[in-house]
Amino acid sequence: MDLLSAYRAMLEIRLFEEGVLRLAGQGLVPGATHPYTGQEAVAVGVLAARRPDEWVVSFYRCHGHALAAGSPPEPLLREILGRDGGVCGGKSGSMHLADRANHLLGSTSIVAAQLPIAAGAAMSAKLDGAGRAVIVFCGDGALSAGGAYETLMIAAAQRLPLLVVCEDNGWQDRTASPLVRHLTPTELVRGLRLPHVEVDGNDVEAVHEAATGALAACRDGGGVGVLVAHTYLRHFHSQLGPRPPAEYRPAAERERWLARDPLTVAADRITADLTALRAEVAAGTDALIRRVVDAGGPAPATAATGITVTGDALIGAAR
Repeated sequence: MDLLSAYRAMLEIRLFEEGVLRLAGQGLVPGATHPYTGQEAVAVGVLAARRPDEWVVSFYRCHGHALAAGSPPEPLLREILGRDGGVCGGKSGSMHLADRANHLLGSTSIVAAQLPIAAGAAMSAKLDGAGRAVIVFCGDGALSAGGAYETLMIAAAQRLPLLVVCEDNGWQDRTASPLVRHLTPTELVRGLRLPHVEVDGNDVEAVHEAATGALAACRDGGGVGVLVAHTYLRHFHSQLGPRPPAEYRPAAERERWLARDPLTVAADRITADLTALRAEVAAGTDALIRRVVDAGGPAPATAATGITVTGDALIGAAR
């Protein structure tokens, strides 16, 4: 992979997410937002290894996945702020992004619900015989959910071309993962006898190498695979309303992880001066935010678009 391009992609996600957090602090983000800051190397490393026609399925921490999948930042930010011109018409919000043009099948706010959706897409990919895989992201908490277990069993039995990317950041909401899980994600999938690889999720090159091999195996008929990426959030699990949560993680833990920030890890390997690049991305992000904040909301007439059943049909069915 081209490390400079990967660094730029991670920086764009980082500044986008920091901008979203500033807007949330101003009360401009409807509902909850889940920042991806600190985990950028996972999305960028994995999705740089996918084919452009391979579906990606995400969950509530989806902004970074969407950007790494190729979704343009302005329609995404418009969606997050509930503005006209959002990628879903300004009606899905932060946790339910979808961009079919860039093969982001969708995102869900329900823990682990993305896994069976992705398995269905993987079944379709297997049946069409085009040699495509499907990529689904989840947290370490989701991998322990009942729906995830059932999905992994079926996907393995059917040898579905599904790559499950577990972003293990060590916390489930504000609870340390070791307090609520008996096995680590790697121990869990090893016990299920699933092909898997464990990687430093803050090293974009290592993630990319691991994802390249895992996806090749999925495409070649190896069935479901799991990539466990160890990473860490710079900020927090989520923010609802204008006030961010108080810090709940041990200071020493935060310092240890933040010293290995994925942008720092990548920058230390790049010989070029990154000053101009950082200034360019920052200026572009600031301009984007100004444009989107000044935009209006969706027209009321669009309230009934993008749904499968209209109000009249529901009333008729009730009769």
